[in-house]
Amino acid sequence: MSDTAVAPVAKAARVQSLDVLRGISLLGILMMNITAFGLLGQAYSNPLADGGAEGWNKVAYDVIQVGFEGTMRGIFSLLFGAGIVLMTDRMESAGAGIMAAEIHFRRMLWMMLFGVIHWALLLWYGEILFAYSLCGLVLFAPRKLPAKTQIIAALLLLACAAAITGYKANALVETQAVAQMAEQAKAAGQKLNHEQEEALKEWGGALEHYTPSPEAAAGLRAIHSGSWWQAVTGQWESSYEFQWTTAPYWLLFDMIPFMLLGMGLLKLGYLGGGKPVRTYVTMMVAGYAIGLPLGWYELQHIYAGNFSPIAFSEADRTYQFSRLAMVIGHLGLALTVIRLGALKGLQRALAAVGQMALSNYIAQTLICTALFYGFGFGLYGHFERYQLYLVVAGVWLAELVWSPLWLARFRFGPMEWLWRSLTYWQRQPMKL
Repeated sequence: MSDTAVAPVAKAARVQSLDVLRGISLLGILMMNITAFGLLGQAYSNPLADGGAEGWNKVAYDVIQVGFEGTMRGIFSLLFGAGIVLMTDRMESAGAGIMAAEIHFRRMLWMMLFGVIHWALLLWYGEILFAYSLCGLVLFAPRKLPAKTQIIAALLLLACAAAITGYKANALVETQAVAQMAEQAKAAGQKLNHEQEEALKEWGGALEHYTPSPEAAAGLRAIHSGSWWQAVTGQWESSYEFQWTTAPYWLLFDMIPFMLLGMGLLKLGYLGGGKPVRTYVTMMVAGYAIGLPLGWYELQHIYAGNFSPIAFSEADRTYQFSRLAMVIGHLGLALTVIRLGALKGLQRALAAVGQMALSNYIAQTLICTALFYGFGFGLYGHFERYQLYLVVAGVWLAELVWSPLWLARFRFGPMEWLWRSLTYWQRQPMKL
């Protein structure tokens, strides 16, 4: 076994295009998460719940829903899958043998711990490190499958996800009908049967998912206005439920398909930026030609249904197709710019952000926690939706500036250094 067989990737061996794409998706994730940091959680989907739904607030909501909903997570998942292939192939080619598996699983288990700390103690209930680590444990085996097999498997899983959402949409319509009849029966003084009681409970939960009750809204504001420990204990139940209750669906039908897609696209040479410019332009045009009209169609469903659970479930019928198309479109646009060598200064800054993705991801949480919780500046609920994107722009600027400055002196970001040192059971050299 060579000295470099079991060691972090050298800077010279990094794939620049992947770091740039990772930087774009890392910054883009904050664009998606910011409403959940600064407003009631239901405002992520329903602008009537909090943050305003008119003027610039409506513009911000429309742009996010049509152009970016689910896509940054999709690209990040795609890159995570590609990273598994890159790391294990590099180690196996260098003669690491079975140690490649040990390093991979150590890496995932440490990420799992980071994820638990992130959602339980750092208070970001929507964090993805925990779920990604579970996916990483599963995906070690299929990493060696042929690229076409991985892509076909990814598409089949996304088709299954679309079928499941379609089934749920039909079931919700039936639930609403039974619940309405139950409400009429209850008003008439009739005794409800078990089916009616369950329908009322399920329909009430669906309504609460998109529109918080006054009691629930007051509870969320109380969590954000107290001490850190009050926030930890107050948020624990909902965070635990989000991370665990929906985990099987998220892992199997949201994250793993894009991770498999990333593995396949990497092997076929698309993610490395080595394809002709016309290939990436075609990806961009085809992706946006499908994704944008579908996204607009879904948005009109939501508005026509006045942000009701039925409206969202109807829009979800085509969500996986519009999301996949927009991911392809965004990849095509970014890789076209990379392939042309345009905006080189911005590319270098984005690559630095991507190289420090874990540190910057945690930094986003720390900044937003300090801004929006009571033990910080207590700004929760003080901004309208569009104003939150000014906060996003400020965080983007900070990360685009500090990442290259940090990497000009150090080999890794602080969290990357810790992760690698724990993974390889050896303190890594930090300074260049």
